[in-house]
Amino acid sequence: MPYLHRNPSCESRSSSRSKGTVTAVVGSLAVGLALVMMNSAFSSDRTEVMVAASEFAPGGQAAEGARIIASKPCGACHTIPGVPGAQATIGPNLAGVASRTKIAGGAVDNRGPNDLKAWIMNPGGLKPGTAMPNLGLSDDEATKIVAFLVTLK
Repeated sequence: MPYLHRNPSCESRSSSRSKGTVTAVVGSLAVGLALVMMNSAFSSDRTEVMVAASEFAPGGQAAEGARIIASKPCGACHTIPGVPGAQATIGPNLAGVASRTKIAGGAVDNRGPNDLKAWIMNPGGLKPGTAMPNLGLSDDEATKIVAFLVTLK
């Protein structure tokens, strides 16, 4: 076996910065993989699944939307794929909500993100008497929530 010379000046040095970077990268990969696996149950199109996973980049709008949904009472009424604890059956299951042409029991058109946003911002204004409450969302919160909801195809 050949002799290997160790030169201390060439050894790798660890730093908290590099460890933090590695942790962030590994965490991002784990989140992306989990979302790909979750979304594959709802989509047969692999390209669509990969796009949905990429939208969940840490700090991205869809990821923030999922976080906001988890902090609101949404999961008390709805099953929402990708939101821990959101397994209720009082309101409709939101799996596939982005693919539906009607929401709110068929009372509201769903032609895209603007319709979803209008609904979550003011449900009673679009369907008087609805059981869905107005949560007083800010425009920014609603935009991020919709960024998440449009991944649920």
